[in-house]
Amino acid sequence: MKNLYKLDRLSVLGTVLISILIQVIQMILTDPNVSEMPQMGKWLKLLIYVIGAVLAFAIAYWLFNLLLKNNDNYKAKLIINMAIGLTIEACLMIIVFLIAGKTNIWIKGIVGVIGFGSMAGLNWKFLEVSQSDKIKISVLTAIWFILTLF
Repeated sequence: MKNLYKLDRLSVLGTVLISILIQVIQMILTDPNVSEMPQMGKWLKLLIYVIGAVLAFAIAYWLFNLLLKNNDNYKAKLIINMAIGLTIEACLMIIVFLIAGKTNIWIKGIVGVIGFGSMAGLNWKFLEVSQSDKIKISVLTAIWFILTLF
């Protein structure tokens, strides 16, 4: 993991883009109305999903930065931890949807606990911030998980 945190900015951006791509694929697969839409509707839906995934990632990162404003050496680690957690969550949701063919609150809850739990665990273990800041980040991650259930 330590080699993963020593990436340059372009590699970190690539990690974020891969995470956003996986999230968009997950949103498209779990939306039952996409296959019945006309071509222009599919492109607009894709654009909305991309904008939504980018905004969700950016807002969450901004909130994490707002909580950790006294430290400066955590930014790359935080971005990579967020990307890993969200990618795990989206990949598990894709696998479950392809196997079961549907999603509900229980599936979202179990997959979210695994994905957001891994994000919180990585943040707790690898972020070099004070324990009170780690608690703040963990609480914000739990709130974000609860918001994704609905």
